[in-house]
Amino acid sequence: MALPAQLLDRLPPGVGILGEEPQLVLPIELGEVGSALPGGGLLRGGVVQLAVQGGAAFGTTLALAACRAAQQEALRHGGELAWCAFVDPSRTLHAPGVVRAGVALERLLVVRPGAEQLQRVAVRLAESRAFAVLVVDAVGVPGCFVEARTEQWPRLVRRLALAVEGTALSVLFITESGAVTVPLPVAQRLELSRPAPELLRVRVAKDRRGRVGLARTVSLRPVSPREARGCEVPSAPLHEGVGS
Repeated sequence: MALPAQLLDRLPPGVGILGEEPQLVLPIELGEVGSALPGGGLLRGGVVQLAVQGGAAFGTTLALAACRAAQQEALRHGGELAWCAFVDPSRTLHAPGVVRAGVALERLLVVRPGAEQLQRVAVRLAESRAFAVLVVDAVGVPGCFVEARTEQWPRLVRRLALAVEGTALSVLFITESGAVTVPLPVAQRLELSRPAPELLRVRVAKDRRGRVGLARTVSLRPVSPREARGCEVPSAPLHEGVGS
């Protein structure tokens, strides 16, 4: 599908150009996940690869948490809700799940290109600089995976990185662990897996300085004041139907 240029022209350009004292990460408030991320959040001004193990390894949920964080951050700074974009070639993003994740649908542009158009559409969105967070889901969900030409992904990552360099935009590229035979030239790579329904295993496989971190297993739900005092509280079920 072709991305309508008139739609992007109506969106505010130049989102989040970094100043003299930039906040280099987008803080993530999602259970204990932020504590496992460098600086407590996802990198801005570059491409973050979310390498998920299995189609239900939390990639979409983390990406939607980033969209929610960006939208709420804009409100706290006295502006309107920030625009975010989600490239969904598998056509599996579930609107009720997006709402349950706390993302305002009226400020989320969902684009569903064919696999052969994924790269062109993603780069066009990044170059518009109209979005605080751009999610490119190259995985999908079990039974509806994306058939993509992975040999072209290094070039795609380089183009996306050039498009958002020097900005506060975050580009999240969701891939399947092991799908790419060579490391992608991303600024940050996070490896995600789910050892249990309410646990997430996070490994920082690369940060902006090329460093590798140890894997950490964290809870996907926040610790309540009662739990912090040693009182048991029944576990809240995770929302289903959000995607990977």
